[in-house]
Amino acid sequence: MIGTSGFRIKQRLVMFLTACLLIAGGLGHPAFADRLSDAENLVGKLIAELERIEAQGDSISEEARKKALSGLMDSYFDVEGITRFSAGPYWRAASKEQREAYSAVFRGVLLTEASTRFQQILNFSFTPTKVEARGDKLILVTGIAMDNSGEFPDTVVIWRLSAIKNAPIQIIDLEIENISMLKTQQDENTALIKRNGGDFDALIEAMRSRFEAVKASASQ
Repeated sequence: MIGTSGFRIKQRLVMFLTACLLIAGGLGHPAFADRLSDAENLVGKLIAELERIEAQGDSISEEARKKALSGLMDSYFDVEGITRFSAGPYWRAASKEQREAYSAVFRGVLLTEASTRFQQILNFSFTPTKVEARGDKLILVTGIAMDNSGEFPDTVVIWRLSAIKNAPIQIIDLEIENISMLKTQQDENTALIKRNGGDFDALIEAMRSRFEAVKASASQ
């Protein structure tokens, strides 16, 4: 049996070790805070880059503009991760050839639609209000999007960023008023595959048709 003095010594030892753990844990906080700051800065840099491209106006060709937007997609977005997620559970069952075909056409859709989406972003001023981690692989940058024309009310926007250790922070989704763009796309894709008896090729063909329609609309 431990006496009173022995209990106190043991209690002090536990308190000392606990304090050491808290101090050690605190050493990791600056790096973690930097990770959150990097995520917020990434969103700000993307918007700044878009503004820079838009400011060039007619002095930049359409081809050069598309190339610049493609570069932004590769730099700021996890295109591969977005592609895989958009296909839902059917991605794993797809063959290598099907994955490659879908990835190519889906990237084309993303790039073509990006021009319109980015233009919409530039019509709003984004003010971050909160940056938080969700586990050790996801960071949310929440803010208010204010319409510069004053025509639309302020909107809550959440940028979702992948923050996997030893990998660059990249954007994977944009949530507007609780509606996830990526999850919405995934739901549409998986529903289409189900309607076609689980045929992944049906998704590829549907995406190709969408790509052609988007291109035609953008050229008008």
